[in-house]
Amino acid sequence: MDLFPPDKDEITNVNSEGQLQMLLNGAYISMGSTSVFGTEVMLFGDLLGDKLFVSNSNPSYLNTFNYNYNSSQSDFGFYGPLYDVIMNCNLVINNTLVTNNANVKRIKGEARIIRGLAYFTLVNYYSPTPTSGVNQEYGVPLVLEDYDVNIKPARATVAQIYDQVILDLKEGVNSASATPAKKVLLSKTAAKLLLSRVYLTRRAAGDAALALQYATEIVTSSPAGFSKIDAKTLTVPANVASASNYQQYFSGSNEDAATVTYQNQTYNLDGTENHPETIWELDLNIDTNRATGIGSNVSLPGYYNRTDSRKCMLFNQSFYNSFPTTDVRRGSPSSGLLISVGTPATDNPKGFWTNKYPRFTTEGNYFRNIKVFRFAEAQLNRIEALFLTGQTGLALSELNAFATSRNGSTYTGTNLLQDILTEKGKEFYAEGQRFLDLKRHNLPMVRPSNCTVNCTVTPDNKLFVLPMSQRALNANINLTQYPGYN
Repeated sequence: MDLFPPDKDEITNVNSEGQLQMLLNGAYISMGSTSVFGTEVMLFGDLLGDKLFVSNSNPSYLNTFNYNYNSSQSDFGFYGPLYDVIMNCNLVINNTLVTNNANVKRIKGEARIIRGLAYFTLVNYYSPTPTSGVNQEYGVPLVLEDYDVNIKPARATVAQIYDQVILDLKEGVNSASATPAKKVLLSKTAAKLLLSRVYLTRRAAGDAALALQYATEIVTSSPAGFSKIDAKTLTVPANVASASNYQQYFSGSNEDAATVTYQNQTYNLDGTENHPETIWELDLNIDTNRATGIGSNVSLPGYYNRTDSRKCMLFNQSFYNSFPTTDVRRGSPSSGLLISVGTPATDNPKGFWTNKYPRFTTEGNYFRNIKVFRFAEAQLNRIEALFLTGQTGLALSELNAFATSRNGSTYTGTNLLQDILTEKGKEFYAEGQRFLDLKRHNLPMVRPSNCTVNCTVTPDNKLFVLPMSQRALNANINLTQYPGYN
């Protein structure tokens, strides 16, 4: 991706489609940096949850894992980079110098989705959840104007941030491409998926129905991949949903196209990248990795994959044992997606590596695109929305159909919300969602093992909201610290 060269042009004089595109590219690059979705935001969503632990043999991010953070000490580095993203997006969105043709509309639509995602990420971590009923004045600063070094914005309310996120994402649905050339570009479908997440999180009156609407639109209109459930039979074609296809999607070394045939129809599975299952993935290659910092020092494969010298993130035995042996998301302990090969004996009990992030691929080390949004989330968001709208029978049927499509365990529905979140935990481990699932429903984080401090954190604890760094507070006299960290 070409970046806007600030040493060549006045950034306030952006007057061509090419310059707008370069500003947008800069926003994509920043979203993929190691501080944001390239590594840490994806990692923190699991590290603050109850399925993952840090090995004693090679500890990293222990302050985060132990919930041991404050304004002067933390691992969180995504606050500033996300406002850099927002700055780029604002320059694109507010631009009036470039003729507003179809391509410019598409560029601005993608910028709206990126800005919405940036603010949603910030408010998810630095503010209480909307349904908590506490400290709703502690949103994050809302900046929609072009860059001005002199502004010192105070926190907006949580409600104001959600209103803006929804406004941006709806504009993204209207303006972004329905079928971009590659999955590294944000689409109408990505905006709809995010809207379903946002409505499931805000849960104001009517939000659950809107979450159901957007998730259903994706489920009923997306191309078939290995996770496409047939609307009539509530099953997935066996040869499309096979363990080898599911595992290949994450851990296969080959990015090249692959196909399967079902009922005389050929499904192009595109190897591991640009796959129908993927809604949005980060573009990792030799050029982008130079800008994002992804590589041998900081990367998801570096922390997750057993072949890397920095490996240290393991999933606990309770989580591993929650899968039946047939579940494609677990697989063989020696070659599946959760494996016990070479796990450190210093951990008691021993954990399990994940193969979701291969270090080496046909493109080289650390070049596998990182999958951020997947089709499966639309299916599970729909099920959660069905539950929230009172359609519990249908929610349970679709939940068990989804679990069966993975050769997993089915549910009784005695505690249906817990069942839905359990299935989400099994589907999206190592993909940055578990902590946000717990926080969204005001549920405690309870670790069953491999923990010595803060092994249970209740949702009313200040630790469910990240502290503003002292650096951010020093730079902005109007920025206030979240209560309890003062």
